[in-house]
Amino acid sequence: MTHTQTYATRAEAQKAIAGLNSGTYYLAHGEYERPDYTARKIRNDDRYYIHARRYFYTGTLHAKKSGALTIYDLHEL
Repeated sequence: MTHTQTYATRAEAQKAIAGLNSGTYYLAHGEYERPDYTARKIRNDDRYYIHARRYFYTGTLHAKKSGALTIYDLHEL
């Protein structure tokens, strides 16, 4: 998980998720719904990261994969 944005507590991660869920979200090509964000604990560590589950139509080329948000993903939003 290189370059993954991490948080010391679940509450901090959930606060960041609240910020992601507010405002306008523009769907990417082939995307049919806003991503679902969840705070997940890093295995063998007392830190948390934000996992994004993305929804795309079948057969969409170059669709982003679901997974941990990087520091670069957070700056794009």
